Amino acid sequence: MRIQLNERLKEISNLVEENSSIIDIGCDHAFLDIYLVQNKNMKKVIASDNKEGPLKRAKENIQKYHVEDSIILKLGNGVEPIENDIDTIIISGMGGFHIVGILKYQKERYQNVKKLILSPNHDVDQVRKEVTKLGFYISDEKLVKENQNIYPILCFQRGKRKYHADDYLYGPILKNHKNPLFIEYLQKEKERIEKLLLVLPKKYIFRRLELKKELKVILKIL
Repeated sequence: MRIQLNERLKEISNLVEENSSIIDIGCDHAFLDIYLVQNKNMKKVIASDNKEGPLKRAKENIQKYHVEDSIILKLGNGVEPIENDIDTIIISGMGGFHIVGILKYQKERYQNVKKLILSPNHDVDQVRKEVTKLGFYISDEKLVKENQNIYPILCFQRGKRKYHADDYLYGPILKNHKNPLFIEYLQKEKERIEKLLLVLPKKYIFRRLELKKELKVILKIL
């Protein structure tokens, strides 16, 4: 029996290389991990979470699809459950600041990791900005649409690149390709910022200036 993934997880799986050793932090139901085992030649798969409930659900699914021998379940915070031979970290479905916190304050634990695949729910600019400070560059970016929401998927590799402020806001790769989903994403961001500027009190001078700068970048790209 083969597992089916939603669009977001399917796109993440496409960024995972064959023969990788991965840890899926905040694995939830472990759907992604099961799919990778079934469809790619993986060296090692660790599904981790910091709560017993999700790990219990993950274990049930792993048993249901008969992949108990191929997925290691681990309880722990952030990158704590990582092992030395892991080369890829996957974190999906969390807020951007949460993802940054996991990576920024435990960086000594993943010195051997070469690749990060991150899909934040929001504060994407902070993820780009802070993760590139940790010695990674943005090697790929995707957008997926689910239930009227558009989610970014960012792929980072070890190395250095120089970026501009607008690269952090809307992605050095996405803004150059300008595919239809990216244009839709920018339109939604434009509407969100315009509405926010209408209701945000004028005393919040710096926040209003930030929003106006973001709006200017969007209009420039569009």
